[in-house]
Amino acid sequence: IVALSFDLTGAGYDNARAQVLQWQLVQRIAALPGVREVAQASAVPLDDNHRVTDLLIADREEHAAVEYNYVSPAFFPLLGIPIVRGRNFTQAENQADAPLVIFPESTARRLWPNQDPISKTIRLNASYQDAAGNLMRKDTSYEVVGVAKDAQVSYLGRADNRFYVYFPAGPKQQLDLRILISGTAGTPRMDDLRAIVGSVDPELAVEIAPLEENLKPWLTPGRIFSTVSGFLSALALLLSAIGIYGLVSYVVSRRVREIGIRMALGAAKRDVLRLVMNQAMRPVTIGALIGIAGCAAVAWALTAVLPWDVSLRFLYGISPVDSAAFLGVPGFLLSVAVLASYIPARRAMKVDPMVALRYE
Repeated sequence: IVALSFDLTGAGYDNARAQVLQWQLVQRIAALPGVREVAQASAVPLDDNHRVTDLLIADREEHAAVEYNYVSPAFFPLLGIPIVRGRNFTQAENQADAPLVIFPESTARRLWPNQDPISKTIRLNASYQDAAGNLMRKDTSYEVVGVAKDAQVSYLGRADNRFYVYFPAGPKQQLDLRILISGTAGTPRMDDLRAIVGSVDPELAVEIAPLEENLKPWLTPGRIFSTVSGFLSALALLLSAIGIYGLVSYVVSRRVREIGIRMALGAAKRDVLRLVMNQAMRPVTIGALIGIAGCAAVAWALTAVLPWDVSLRFLYGISPVDSAAFLGVPGFLLSVAVLASYIPARRAMKVDPMVALRYE
């Protein structure tokens, strides 16, 4: 997916000229070989363009701060966002600036819990202005026509951090719209897109970037953090393993005389080995369980205390109690403890009981 951005206001365009330009670009780009969908949006997914307005829920006279985006009907299929209830905007509604909205699932669920949001009505606050400076009418009502699947369009890692709404990208928003293009592998080519923009307006500066570029600011802090924390964690795990191995093997080796006495009295090697290993593993197992519980409590506490936009950069796609970490690390340390108890115990049982009785 590729995004085209341009400053039409700075280039001297008005809404009428912008509408013609956008229409020509969409039609010509859609005709390129390999292009699947061409859509328009005032905010590209995961960019830094966050716009918030105040919505009034008509039937409850309740206000809510909502982040919004003007989109064309092709926006949802282009990004693979299904409409799970109701319907998408139509092209005719888009051109007519129809007073319709589509909500993500999480927003619809929070605004109208246990209710069907389709055909519900909202109104914009009287002080609201769109990106082009158009003052919205005080009593303009918007009907909910669809509910879209939650998607990472605003912040990575949280689809429900705040209310979100989609408006039709009508004629009044053409100055502020960007173009999104999806195609087969290797298409569309950047040179082809620049040539199309240049054929429509040679003086217009255009920025063309793959949509995945928007992921970098979100992923870079997490990658740095994960690299540093991974190194420190590996070092801590190594030191813990060395410490556990040394302590357990030392404790078992101090029981050579006891093992000799048990063997001299006729105890079976298997029973002695089981006894020694059980006694050696008991404090290690208790320590592992206490450590798991303590780490889980700290993880949940930090998740609750840290701001969501900080925690999501470091825990994107990972639960605060990740099973791989919470089971893998204790399992590894328990394996080290088993090895540390088994090797000296096994060695001690191979010693002649009379020699073991004289061992100090």
